[in-house]
Amino acid sequence: MIDKLKFKLTETRHDPKPKVLSEILDQHPWHWDPMKEDHNDASCFVGNWGKNFDWEGLSKWCVQKCNEHRLPEKYWDYNDTTGEFWHGKDIATNTPIREQALLMLKDNTFNKHNTQYFKIANKEFEHWEQPLRDLFPQFGEDKMGISLFVQPPGSMHWSHVDTYSSFIRRTGDAKADYSRLRRYMIFPRNWDFGHFFHYGNHCMNQWKAGDLWDLKPGIYHGSANSGPTPKITIHWSGELKDGCRELEEEYGRLES
Repeated sequence: MIDKLKFKLTETRHDPKPKVLSEILDQHPWHWDPMKEDHNDASCFVGNWGKNFDWEGLSKWCVQKCNEHRLPEKYWDYNDTTGEFWHGKDIATNTPIREQALLMLKDNTFNKHNTQYFKIANKEFEHWEQPLRDLFPQFGEDKMGISLFVQPPGSMHWSHVDTYSSFIRRTGDAKADYSRLRRYMIFPRNWDFGHFFHYGNHCMNQWKAGDLWDLKPGIYHGSANSGPTPKITIHWSGELKDGCRELEEEYGRLES
C-alpha cells in the first residue's frame, strides 16, 4: 500500500520563476511563458560533436560502472522535521538552488525514490577524462568540470534553472559569476523511447550520439526516463566569455 500525499496538489499553477535567483533572472532574461510558440529555445543546438570520439565505448563503460555499484549516488531528499534537504550525501539546504528545491521537495511529489541517478565526474572517468577535456579547450583546465549522468528507467530530474552549485563547491569560489558560467551537454547515445529532455519550451527527442547543446544560463529545463533503457547525458561546466559563438565557429571549421 502506498502512503497518502503529505500535502494537497495545487489547484492553480505553480510559477517557478520567483524561486530563481534574481541575479540569474537579471543577467539572463527569458520569456517564462509555457504557452509561447514563437520562441527560439532550440537555438542552442550546435551540431554533432566529436565525430571521431568513441561515444558508444564511453556509454558501455559508464553503464558497466553503474552495474558494479548498483546504488545511485545522487537523489534529492527532504527532511520534514529539520527542513533540510540533501542532494545525495551533500547537504544542499543553503545552496543557491534552495528555493527551487523547496518548491519541488517540500511542496511537491519529488523525493529520493523518483530522482535517483548515477554520476561519474572528473577523475572518476579514469582513461576517458583527458580525451573528454580535450574536446572543449576554451573552458580552461583549472576550473572545468565534467559530469556524466545515468538516469535509470522511472527516474526524473525536476525542472530547474542551473545555479552551478557543484561548480562553486568544487572550485571553492565564494560566489558564482553567472555572466561567465556555461554548460555544454552531449548525448553519448542515440535517443530511445521514453527519454525526455525539455529545454524551455523545446522538447528534445530523436537526438543522435554526439549531439551537442550549449545550455545557456537562465532557461528552465528538466529530464525524465519513462523508457526501458538507461538515459545518459554528459556535461562540461566552466567559465568562458561567449560559448555559443565560439562553438559555432569551431563547428563551422569542422564542417568545412
